[in-house]
Amino acid sequence: MPTLQRPEGALYYDLTDIAPPWAKPRETILFLHGLAIDSDIWSPWLPALVDRYRVVRLDLRGFGRSFVPKDHAGWSMDAIAADVRAVMAAVGADKVHFIGESTGGTVGLYMALHQREALLSLTTVSAAHRGGAIGRVTALRDEIATLGMDKWSERLMAQRFHEGGISPEMWRWFHGVQRKAEPRACGDLLDMLVQVDLTARLKEITTPTLIIAPDDSPFVSVESAVERLRAMPNARLQVIANARHGVAFSHGAECAAAVSSFLKR
Repeated sequence: MPTLQRPEGALYYDLTDIAPPWAKPRETILFLHGLAIDSDIWSPWLPALVDRYRVVRLDLRGFGRSFVPKDHAGWSMDAIAADVRAVMAAVGADKVHFIGESTGGTVGLYMALHQREALLSLTTVSAAHRGGAIGRVTALRDEIATLGMDKWSERLMAQRFHEGGISPEMWRWFHGVQRKAEPRACGDLLDMLVQVDLTARLKEITTPTLIIAPDDSPFVSVESAVERLRAMPNARLQVIANARHGVAFSHGAECAAAVSSFLKR
C-alpha cells in the first residue's frame, strides 16, 4: 500500500501508470474526494482516462487509509493543499490536471488561487466555493452525534443518490465505507469547510476549469455552479441530469467522458 509520511501521519495514495509510452500527452491527473469516503470512489472514471494519463488517487487526510489528524488544528485548506503537493512530488509531477469531488473540489479552487502554477486544469464535481452556502451543512454535522454513524450514513445515502441510482453492490460498498468514517474527522472537516468563502476571488481563477454539477444536490445548487461559471473567465459548466450529490460515483463514466473531452480541447 503506497503511503507518504506527513508530519501528522501516513497519507495513502495510488498511482496508475499503464498508458503506453507512445500515448500522448501522458500528463498526470490527480483525484481528491470529499467527506466520509475514500479514493476508490473514482474507480468508474478510470477506464476512460488510464489509456492516456497517469492517474493519482489520494485518500484525503482523515479518511480511508490516510491518517486522522489528532485535533481540529490539523484541518485547513493550506494543510490539504500541502498534502496534494507532497503527493505530486512523490510521483514526480510538477503539474497536474486536478479533479476534486465535493470538499476535494473546493480544495482545487483554493489551489487555483494560491498555487496555480501546480495546475494544468481543474475539474470540480458537486463542489462549493462558499462553505456557508452549503445546504444542510449544520444539520449534517449535528446528526453525526445524534444519529450515530450507521444511521447518519443511511440518511446521507438518500441525499447522495436517487433511489435505484446505483446498483445494490455499489450502494453497499459506498455505505460500508461511509459508515466507518471517523466521526471526529467528519465534524472537523465540515467545521473547516463552512469557513471557506472564495466568492470575491473567483474572477482571479484563470486555470481552465470544468464545473460538473448534478441537477438535484441537496447541498450544492446548480445556481451556485452558475455563479462560479459567470465569475471565472475560463470555465465551462456541465450539468448532469437525474443526479444527486454523489454524481462522481453514480455517473462516474459520464463524468469521465466529459473530462476526457474537456482535456482534449
